[in-house]
Amino acid sequence: MDEQSAMNDSMTLDPPGSVAVIGAGPIGVEAALYGRFLGYDVTLFESVAVGHSMSHHGDESFPMMPDRCMSPLALAALRAQQRDNILDPSPPHAAAESKMLPMTYRQWIHEALIPLTETDLLRGRLRVPVSVTEIATVPVQSDDEDEGSDEIPADFRLSVADSGGQKESIDFEAVILAVGSQCDITLRFETPTAYFHRIGATPSGDPEKDLATGLREIVRVFAELAGRADLDLYRPRRV
Repeated sequence: MDEQSAMNDSMTLDPPGSVAVIGAGPIGVEAALYGRFLGYDVTLFESVAVGHSMSHHGDESFPMMPDRCMSPLALAALRAQQRDNILDPSPPHAAAESKMLPMTYRQWIHEALIPLTETDLLRGRLRVPVSVTEIATVPVQSDDEDEGSDEIPADFRLSVADSGGQKESIDFEAVILAVGSQCDITLRFETPTAYFHRIGATPSGDPEKDLATGLREIVRVFAELAGRADLDLYRPRRV
């Protein structure tokens, strides 16, 4: 193995490495699910409620078709749990048009996004309402026998607080920040830094476009964590 390959290997995070995803909006939930599909030890943090950033739209019509408001992985996870009554409400023999039923933001959050966090891959991994107030880096304690141990990136220490004011610190090997354009979390390190990623930071206001952009960012993040040029689980498989 040459020096460049050894360095690249030292900068990868293999499953079941620990990953914190902050923000349980559509992109954050998708990122957590993607990580779990790959075998990472994912914890999803949300300060208010799942889908809170879009909840103010209430009973307004959701501007995306039910079969396009989530990734193929998310739809598969819901169907596996028989939670797809809103996303695919018709029996298999029904006309395709009958599956394109309009739904509201409220329906989408409560009958699709929240149930996704309760599927097998994400059940028990959502911490809500829990606010992440600060993220700092902490040195990784490695064995002296490990070659190149000085190249191992620091872990991240999250300072969190629940709704009752109870505080704790939790360490993770990687962090994915999915809180939209606003971020009130204090970062005690310079960015960019290895294993720290921010996605969905520049929303366009078009939910369908923002989801597509977010999914591409998720693919990029996990490909980088795995040290691979491509790691696209959304691409249809050849049969």
